[in-house]
Amino acid sequence: MDVGFIGDGEMADAIMDRLRQAGHRLHHDCHGRSAFRDRAGACDVVMMLLPDAHAAEAALFADDGFATALAPGALVIDLSSLSPAEVSANALRLADLGVLLADARVRPGLTINPIIDLGGSDAACARAEPLLRLFTDGVVRAADRKSDDPDGLHRLLRLMAFNGPAEPMLSAS
Repeated sequence: MDVGFIGDGEMADAIMDRLRQAGHRLHHDCHGRSAFRDRAGACDVVMMLLPDAHAAEAALFADDGFATALAPGALVIDLSSLSPAEVSANALRLADLGVLLADARVRPGLTINPIIDLGGSDAACARAEPLLRLFTDGVVRAADRKSDDPDGLHRLLRLMAFNGPAEPMLSAS
């Protein structure tokens, strides 16, 4: 599979090493703009690990950003730590392009086997999880799916905003 990776640093290097070891073809760029835009159309998936919302928005949607170069059906996995509103806005803009977004927030503090809170539609999460499991076994779905919230976005936003479960957990009897 062709995987784009936007970002740099030790964690980015470790993730890219695991992707290569699994046989994926990597297209790397530190910022996701200009030259990467030309390669983005060849990517089935693009992973982003960027420092803030401004960098993520620029990589995706600036005039030289890569979002419009992605093929419909592509998946963006955002490992950056963005607010729920920023994730939601990016997901909606990508959906207008026919692109899925999986929010894969890396919990701070762990560099070896990090824990990732995975959110987004069932389709996005199902495609993202096998790639994420190449570098961690700590993938946790951030929200259960409900029929009144088919993509889980509202529960994900509540979970992220209040840093706790959106609904009480029921114990199995």
